[in-house]
Amino acid sequence: MDNTIKVTSDVQDMSEGVIELSKEYTVAKDNKLVQKAKIDLSEKELKLIDWLISKIKPDDKELLQVNTSISEINSVLGFGSGGRNIKQTKEALLNLSNKGFWIESEDNSGIEITRWIDEVSLKYNGKAILKLHSKLAPYLLQLAEKGNYTSYYLRTIISLKSKYSLLLYQLAKSGLHYGVIGGTVEEIQEYFGHKDLSWGTFNGRYLKKAIEEVNSKTDLHIEMLLGKNGRKIVRVEFRINKKIRKEVSGKIKVPMHNWLEA
Repeated sequence: MDNTIKVTSDVQDMSEGVIELSKEYTVAKDNKLVQKAKIDLSEKELKLIDWLISKIKPDDKELLQVNTSISEINSVLGFGSGGRNIKQTKEALLNLSNKGFWIESEDNSGIEITRWIDEVSLKYNGKAILKLHSKLAPYLLQLAEKGNYTSYYLRTIISLKSKYSLLLYQLAKSGLHYGVIGGTVEEIQEYFGHKDLSWGTFNGRYLKKAIEEVNSKTDLHIEMLLGKNGRKIVRVEFRINKKIRKEVSGKIKVPMHNWLEA
């Protein structure tokens, strides 16, 4: 049975102005979703979720269906056109609808499993209907009233090419108010999904490159500081500055903020 979704040319055509405007939307998440959710997503999947979140309006009371097309998604997020890229986006949406993850419950009484996407409907004319999972609502709606949330422009994360850069950027954004965010080596590696590697391998292969990309392509500058117990590295701290902010002398020392502590 052929499950290929055929995209018609009228759906594919999007003006450059519409594409650019979509990139200016804001992604906003409760810090608990940024810092404490056990996320295991690819670069494409992370961007798809942020694109869906960017469709939420500040005054929305519930998570609504997003009427779109695979062509729109691929155009805005820079995934490319053509059958191969359409197929890859479909596969990413399927993965997101199947992937569960642990997150601390809203009342802080324990942890619970939720999923990213509740509804995916692809039409043969190329149109699509998507909806985020209802359990995400407390972490995405009415955030201005609750406070303690992270926001950034969709355009910024589109420019990043590594899943580690995407995760590092949103983590750094969530700690920008404090100027620092950190944890133990084990906590940091768990956040990035690589507890299985030695610190040296993880840092050299993934983290250093992520810091370089975030520093070169975003509004943040990150400096990594390492805490040692003897010769062993036991703690990692990211010092965060916004680039547009003028540097001042005599910086106040900012206390550690352990983002993985309950």
